[in-house]
Amino acid sequence: MPGDVVPARGYIVAGGKSARMTRDKALIPFRGVTLIEHALSTAQCVSPEARILCGARERYEEFGVPVVVDPVCGVGPLGGLYAALLAASVDGRHRIFWLAVDMPLVSSEFVSELVNGLDRGDVVMARTPRGPEPLCAAFRTEPALAAVRRALLEGRLKLTDALEGLLIHFQEGDPAALVNVNTYEDYDKLAGARSDYQRP
Repeated sequence: MPGDVVPARGYIVAGGKSARMTRDKALIPFRGVTLIEHALSTAQCVSPEARILCGARERYEEFGVPVVVDPVCGVGPLGGLYAALLAASVDGRHRIFWLAVDMPLVSSEFVSELVNGLDRGDVVMARTPRGPEPLCAAFRTEPALAAVRRALLEGRLKLTDALEGLLIHFQEGDPAALVNVNTYEDYDKLAGARSDYQRP
């Protein structure tokens, strides 16, 4: 089985509005399934405890895993991270990881490396020469929840700003794997590299 099973809960970040595309990008086909199904498969190779961060309204229940609604809306991805950390804290889960639904080339092995790196920090975040990739990261629940709660109260809504004061370890990753599908142009670039990747 790819990846190592680790004691962490995984979350797929799927709460965005897909504003730069004409449809919900979580439902775009990839390798015979949808992006969200592919992301769930990657997460479940790392941990059987997978959840979907669905944003401000409940959706994606048809994919057979629990969905988590943002308790604080209108604050971007930080609201999703707060939702994930809060739910994990309530359930006594001390480590979590999350992966953006639009990063289909990230491997379960790389996600496992992020989680296993939590012995060295409060947060382990992917990084490439382009910079940090905060939507591909692992967190120790308690310190991260405290930091995010404080940032929300202070109105610091940028993810990297919200994590100030935490010990962050960066895991260097392959820039070609850590790409986002934000537009149809991004989609087409992946299509050019993979014959099974069809533009809708």
